[in-house]
Amino acid sequence: MSIPGHTKILNYRYSYWWLFIIAAMLIAKPSPAQPGFGQPIYKQDFGTGNVNPSTIGTPIPASKTAFPFDNNICPAAGSYTILRRVPVANCFNGEWIDLSHDANTAVDYGMMMLVNNNFNAANRLVYRDTINKTLCPGEVYWFSAAIINLDLIDGPAMCVNGPDYPIFELRIEDDLGNLIKKDTTPVIVSYAAPPLMGYRFGEYGINFSVPPGVNRLVAKLTLLAKFYGCAEDFAVDDIQIRARGPEARIQFAGEPTTFVKSVCFQNNPLVSLTGVMDPYYANPSLQWQQSTDGGTTWTDIPSATGNTYTNTYSTPDTFLIRLSGGDASTIANPNCRVVSNSLRLEVDGLPTGYTISTNSPVCAGEDLQFTGAGAASYIWTGPNGFYDNIATPHIFHASLQDSGMYYVEVFSLGGCRKTDSVRAIVIGTDVHAGPDTAICKGETVRLTTSTGVSYAWTPAAGLSNTNQVMVRAAPDKTTEYIVKVTDSFGCSDTAHVTVTVKNTVAVKAVIEANAYLCRMVDSLHFTSKSQGAIDYWKWDFGNGQISLEEKPPVQYYSIAPSQYDAVARLIVRDTSGCADTAFHFMKVEDNCYIAVPTAFTPDNDGMNDHLYPLNAFKARDLLFRVYNRYGQLVFTSRDHSQKWDGRINGVDQNTGVYVWMLDYTDVSGRRISLKGTSVLIRK
Repeated sequence: MSIPGHTKILNYRYSYWWLFIIAAMLIAKPSPAQPGFGQPIYKQDFGTGNVNPSTIGTPIPASKTAFPFDNNICPAAGSYTILRRVPVANCFNGEWIDLSHDANTAVDYGMMMLVNNNFNAANRLVYRDTINKTLCPGEVYWFSAAIINLDLIDGPAMCVNGPDYPIFELRIEDDLGNLIKKDTTPVIVSYAAPPLMGYRFGEYGINFSVPPGVNRLVAKLTLLAKFYGCAEDFAVDDIQIRARGPEARIQFAGEPTTFVKSVCFQNNPLVSLTGVMDPYYANPSLQWQQSTDGGTTWTDIPSATGNTYTNTYSTPDTFLIRLSGGDASTIANPNCRVVSNSLRLEVDGLPTGYTISTNSPVCAGEDLQFTGAGAASYIWTGPNGFYDNIATPHIFHASLQDSGMYYVEVFSLGGCRKTDSVRAIVIGTDVHAGPDTAICKGETVRLTTSTGVSYAWTPAAGLSNTNQVMVRAAPDKTTEYIVKVTDSFGCSDTAHVTVTVKNTVAVKAVIEANAYLCRMVDSLHFTSKSQGAIDYWKWDFGNGQISLEEKPPVQYYSIAPSQYDAVARLIVRDTSGCADTAFHFMKVEDNCYIAVPTAFTPDNDGMNDHLYPLNAFKARDLLFRVYNRYGQLVFTSRDHSQKWDGRINGVDQNTGVYVWMLDYTDVSGRRISLKGTSVLIRK
């Protein structure tokens, strides 16, 4: 597993011993003045493994270490295993730290060598390997290993005097065993960071230069002998050799904070990068490099040897770009260069892997939704001028007119464009109702809606029915009616219609007058008994006279021999403009003289069968009474059209003289009282 920079970042459990950790960091071996590194000439990272933290990795060859391999997550004392996580809960009573590569995204996921050390009086080889590479004599190289102590400083009280801390020797020899460079680490007490920052590997290394004629190196990491009363357990990772020299840095031209740049091949973009290498080499030389396999292999870019690299990218691909540098005499050998940070250039092709979808079919009135996924941005267009530029546009309360093809321009992060489409279907009824209208109180209006299979009108007040496509409305007050229409698809939608009632009291035209005229000349008095806030009256009396007065004058009629009836009309209108019309029908009588017959014959022959006041058409407040010779009341009536048939309680009365009395008010307002006798005759 590779480490970016100088350390590996790992989990850390809080300990009050963090002061000792900082002290250990302060006595760690100082770095050379030149902070730049080349690509690893040699690297042992013990493999990647998989996501299962309990998976055991591949052991290293027995010739490369003095520790035997134990194929268990809890290696026996004096052995090692290859894991990506320290088994805290399962091994050694919680003596080890909780160290997991998986828990920290700043570190690449992979394996490490976990050593369960035991007492040994001699030095023990932790790792050894031979490096057969063409190197440059006189060039400075860096041999390093990432190491961390596993025993908790405040762990279980298993050691009387506390845990012991290892010391390592880093050693470089030629293939004949001649020493080139060696040095020792300090006592590895700390976890290389304050507790709250999490556990970290510390990178320990030495600088060395290769003597002339040496191309095969032997690198050794050795645990130095000392009295390990409680042994000392540790983990090792990322053993590597790199060229060391000046720092090189690059950036996209004018974009110092851009680490990943996306462009589109369709635009044939011209991309520029600038780089610099700090002073160090006598004859500095630069060489730009690129990788198309994620950094596994790097190739020199022909003729790209300046501080600026510019290129046109017209083919989709992903490039890692960096700047390498060295002395002009050795620049041809990649093992003798330092390298800069790498930047990522994504030359996008036409967008792929995206999805365009819709939730249609939807019912009219529901929300029509569109979803774009997998692209950087979108531009949507469609029916009725639809436009949006987000990933998930909506049409709220869609109508039937929103059905159709919707086109979307799909963009990659670099701006490559592709046009796609999706069909949206809105089904069901697009409901309308109406029209909004105004009526006078007491009137009705017809309301209609769109055709469906079922209807529900609300509120029911004032409606002729609630479940038909057409209803009649006669509300007492202004009302908004809502109709819900359901179609054959089961889709429903609603519409609104308002019926405004213009007045609060219904207008009603009422004429009060006598219903009879007497031939040849007669007169009538007309009175309006109309209801409502009336401010307009128009009378037509049927005698050729018109009046706009509420209380018109007495009307006179000259009646022709051939006339048998007449009609008066009254039109009224209130302050809201609501109107009504009343008609008064008058019958023409030949004789209006009131009299009572002196005799009658109740034999049902259709002639003179009843006793009653004749011609009492205009009499008001009439009272007609009949008494027998004993003074008993045998008949009474207040309606001149009600007649005595000569019976009492259905029993025929005897022939004889009967006394009648008639009281009434005439047309002039005088109270008239008449009295007389009439003979009942039976044949």
